[in-house]
Amino acid sequence: MSDKTGSVTTENTTSALSHLAFCALAALALARQEGVAGTPVADNLFLIRWLATAQKQKRFPKSVATDIRWLLEQGRRHGPAGRLHRHLEYIWRSCRGNLADQSDLFRLTYATETLKDQGWDNYVMDSREWAAGGTPVPSQHNGFWVEKAALSAAFSHDGHHLHPVPFRIVGDAAQFIHVMSEYGLRPGLPASTSDCHTIVLNPAEVPPQPDALQPR
Repeated sequence: MSDKTGSVTTENTTSALSHLAFCALAALALARQEGVAGTPVADNLFLIRWLATAQKQKRFPKSVATDIRWLLEQGRRHGPAGRLHRHLEYIWRSCRGNLADQSDLFRLTYATETLKDQGWDNYVMDSREWAAGGTPVPSQHNGFWVEKAALSAAFSHDGHHLHPVPFRIVGDAAQFIHVMSEYGLRPGLPASTSDCHTIVLNPAEVPPQPDALQPR
C-alpha cells in the first residue's frame, strides 16, 4: 500500500503544483483587492479564466497539465460548488511539506475529496436522519455518510482527532479503508449489514485494527 503521508508525487511535480496553486491564489487575492472577485461566483469565474489562460500560454510544466485540466473541469462543470479556491488551498498546503504534518481534520478532508474525485457520493446527515438508520442510494456504486454532530464533536478547534467517528459505507468498503489509510487516518474493521458497512475512524489514542480490509 502506498502512503500519501510521504511524498505524494515526485519532487519536481510537487514543486510545480505548489507554484501553480500559489500563483493562482495570489492572483485571486489581487483580484479581490481590485474588486474583480470577492463572491463565490466571481471567484470561480476568475479562477477559470486564469487557469484557462495559464493552460493556453503553457505557463507551467507538463507535469501539472492534468491537474490544470481537472481544476478547469471542476470549475466549469460545478460552478462555485466546484470549490476551486479550496482545492487550490489544499494543493498549496499539502505541497508545502509532508502531508503527515497537517492536522487530522485536514487529512480527512483531503481523503474525502480523493474519494469524491473517484466517483463516491458523500452526505452529512443531521441527527434525526442518522438515528433513523436509513442510507441514501449512491448515484453510482459507492457512497459514504457521517452524522454532522458526531463529526464536529470528534475534532478539536485545531483539527486534532479526539473521538472515534463512525461512517456508513455503501459499496467498496476496502477502497474506503485504503484511501483513509493512505492519508494517515485510522479506520477500523467494517461492521456490515445487508444495507451498508459501518467503519469507525479512530483517533491516535485508539490503535487501528491490524486486519483491516486490503484494497482490491
